[in-house]
Amino acid sequence: MSLIKLVMAKSFINHLSMTILFINSITKIIMKKITIVILIMALTGCAHYYYAPNAANIPLFKEKNTFKLKGGYSGDYYDGSDIQMAYSASKNIGVMVNSFFATETETVQGIFSNTWSHDESGKGSYIEAAVGYYQPFGEHKVWIFETYGGAGVGGESHIYASSQSSKLHLTKYFIQPSLGYSAKKGHLEVGLSSRFSALNLKVTHSDLSMQSNESEKHNLDYISLHPASILWEPSLMIAAGGEYVKFYLQATLSNNLNNHYLPMDEGNMSVGIKVALKNSHRKNTTKNNSVAFE
Repeated sequence: MSLIKLVMAKSFINHLSMTILFINSITKIIMKKITIVILIMALTGCAHYYYAPNAANIPLFKEKNTFKLKGGYSGDYYDGSDIQMAYSASKNIGVMVNSFFATETETVQGIFSNTWSHDESGKGSYIEAAVGYYQPFGEHKVWIFETYGGAGVGGESHIYASSQSSKLHLTKYFIQPSLGYSAKKGHLEVGLSSRFSALNLKVTHSDLSMQSNESEKHNLDYISLHPASILWEPSLMIAAGGEYVKFYLQATLSNNLNNHYLPMDEGNMSVGIKVALKNSHRKNTTKNNSVAFE
């Protein structure tokens, strides 16, 4: 019996030692990354991102002839907005058009002198269109499965120190399966999507040099050599309010699966208003078309 206890104690000590070593390794990696980030900020002043995810459009249709409009503030390390529209063209087919705008300006202080400073900025816009399939199911049809596939294009421009600049063009193809819940009376919606995107970036203009801005010149050269990325972008949307108009909160993350050194923003927090309109053909009337909030 004592031998068994001794073996168990030894096994526990070994597992505890491995756990401590693992935590220590993770801590070293995190501290190393923090040190690198601080060093980059100290040397370059302002970090430029060359991609940021737009919020996923999760319309959660239950029937045809329904139009949904969604818009609000979006941001992470930038200020932006998402404006999204979707329409259920038939019993199971939906279409959507989405737009995304982002901008950020930062005043960079001189490294050796607080009297010298300059502004650096970045801004971009993006628009996409998609078509997909939706299917409500379950009791009272409160659960919805949907899948959309589409493509988008966009552009961005950046201003660095000494008025140097760059411009980039992007194209993106995506497929977005989603699962959602929409309450029977329409006061609550919850949607979870898993978007997979094929992103391609192209540097169309750059007057940066190694002497003036080595780090960003390296970044742009890297993008020219590695323009393609495969992204996994999960998103969670919660909308609540009246039957006709709801307030929503949404979080979208972006994970680069193959191009890990691309300077990109990895998040989009969005808050705004979601409106639904339905074109209904009332029974027992002759072609009586009415427009009402869903």
